[in-house]
Amino acid sequence: MSIDMDQYMGMFLEESKEHLQALNRCLLDLENDPQNLGLLDEIFRSAHTIKGMSATMGFAPIAELTHEMENILDMLRKSQLTADHDIIDTLFNCIDMLEQQVESVANNTGQAPDIHALVSQLSSLAKGEKPSHVIPVKSSEPSTTDSPTEPVACTHLSESELYVIKAAEHKGYQAFEVQVILKKTCLLKSARAYMVMRALEELGEVIKSVPSTEDLEKEQFEYEFQVILLSDADPEKISQTVQSISEIETVVLLPCLDMIAHPETGNVQQINSLPVTASEKPQANTTTQQDKKIKGGQSVRVDIDKLDSLLNLVGELVINKTRLEQIGITHKLSDLVETIEQMDRVTTDLQAVVMKVRMVPVGQVFNRFPRMVRDLSHELSKEINLVIQGEETELDRTVIDEIGDPLVHLLRNAIDHGIEEPLLRRQSGKNPIGEVRLIARHEGNHVVIAVEDDGSGINPEVIRRKAVEKGLISQADAEKMDNAEAVRMVFLPGFSTADIVTDISGRGVGMDAVKTKIESLGGTVEVETKQNQGSRFKIRLPLTLAIIQALLVAVGEEKYAIPLGSIDSTINIQPSDIKTVQNQEVILLRGQIIPIVRLANILSVPGIQSEQQELFVVVVHMGDHRAGIIVDTLIGQQEIVIKSLGKLLAGIKSIAGATILGDGQVALILDVGALMQ
Repeated sequence: MSIDMDQYMGMFLEESKEHLQALNRCLLDLENDPQNLGLLDEIFRSAHTIKGMSATMGFAPIAELTHEMENILDMLRKSQLTADHDIIDTLFNCIDMLEQQVESVANNTGQAPDIHALVSQLSSLAKGEKPSHVIPVKSSEPSTTDSPTEPVACTHLSESELYVIKAAEHKGYQAFEVQVILKKTCLLKSARAYMVMRALEELGEVIKSVPSTEDLEKEQFEYEFQVILLSDADPEKISQTVQSISEIETVVLLPCLDMIAHPETGNVQQINSLPVTASEKPQANTTTQQDKKIKGGQSVRVDIDKLDSLLNLVGELVINKTRLEQIGITHKLSDLVETIEQMDRVTTDLQAVVMKVRMVPVGQVFNRFPRMVRDLSHELSKEINLVIQGEETELDRTVIDEIGDPLVHLLRNAIDHGIEEPLLRRQSGKNPIGEVRLIARHEGNHVVIAVEDDGSGINPEVIRRKAVEKGLISQADAEKMDNAEAVRMVFLPGFSTADIVTDISGRGVGMDAVKTKIESLGGTVEVETKQNQGSRFKIRLPLTLAIIQALLVAVGEEKYAIPLGSIDSTINIQPSDIKTVQNQEVILLRGQIIPIVRLANILSVPGIQSEQQELFVVVVHMGDHRAGIIVDTLIGQQEIVIKSLGKLLAGIKSIAGATILGDGQVALILDVGALMQ
């Protein structure tokens, strides 16, 4: 595929997703206002635009389905049909199908779901026939099996790769699709994939891998991958060579030439259905553009990778600026200091601009929830009104991409377990229509997102009983707990108060997964509840995860950074101020008992404090909880660039990342939430 075609493909994916969001939103409104011709016109325009774009790009199934939708919508506009429950549900199913078709195009799977059942249903509705039932659209995600036998890579071959394979056949080589499944216990998947590739290259020539070699190196795959190999070696030898590598679960060899000779058994022709504007020279060991998932744009029409690169450059600029500041101060170079001050202003402005470019409204995530709530309320026979406030509130793109799943889980739990059945609500004197509120707002350098419901609330007695039954706490501890402490136990791993696990709220993934995800983003989640009045889950997230203000501290010879947003204050205390309560060191600060931890002990590094010295304490908070961290030295406040520790070190408790200081030293960034636990 040429570069120009990639550009058009990105535009198609982005605009299609925008129009699909508009279709979902307008169809929800139409369900409540069936006679609104303005809504019908907007729905028709979106469907017509998708039809035109897909026909131009050569995606016939999408064009065909939207054409049939247009027929129904036109009849609704002319009052030849009424937007009743059957028609609305069918149109929603069409939108689901279109989303799956677009996703299939984006992923280049060649495994798009069949549209003909829906097309037939739309034709019946156009004739005035009522369907016996509405056909729900199921997910088209392929199931994972332990022994793949269907070709994958063979169905994703480009013209140049086909040419290479056919030329190799004339020289006596065979083309194999080598399907490899790693064991689920494999920790270094990219290393195993590299060993497989190297072993195969010794037996012949690797011309393709699915996923691409780039994705394999970045471990952006599950446990299986496919390789196209040209070789004159015996198939048994190839299989044994790969199988001899440790942590390999399964190896399957499939001949590619059969697929090429009989393309009707695969999707080879589908891959090449788009026009190619530039001829490609045959090359081996090449990852073509078809290998990669085609990325539609984000909320701004700039590739997010380019923004990330720009932000990384700004980060390097900040590091060098800090270094120059230190040189100027150390050597008392007044001209340099003045120049650095000017550079500081420019750097700050540049950083602010880049941050603003990366900020997107949370409405981008919130907009998908009305449809979800509508479907769940129908499935559970509940009447629920979803209220969304603050959707214009902006967050960093990285955070936006990660908060969707936690919010889905909280909303599903509110609908499934929080909101009562209409009859029970009437008996309790409540409005039979339950209300779920999704609210976002700015608070300083943070964004707060709240999920509230007016349901039955969480019963702390039930929490205590379940916790004791599961062996999480003793009966004595349960009796000592106040209600707020009891309710917070919903975040413990594996904890659930539901008597029956339903398909709505999920199976096996509890509130602990929500808490873990939010804390990995540098945020917090809290819960408040009142019996028969409802519950409120409050998520607090940082505006950005890239460049932050931090307090630098030292323990022994090592320097550490504590995010400034997590700090209440810094104080000096005497060793005699420390008391021990139930094996926990505490101090009394302004009438409040504050637990303290010694950073040297937690991180197992040598400190320099003695019992006679004055101690430095950094008082931090996580939600409503406060704690003190004892350090050897307070260095000062500094702007830092957060760097990932990488996959090998990502699981280290108490450490959230690292940063490079102005003097070139590396300082670890402390995870305040983990320290407090």
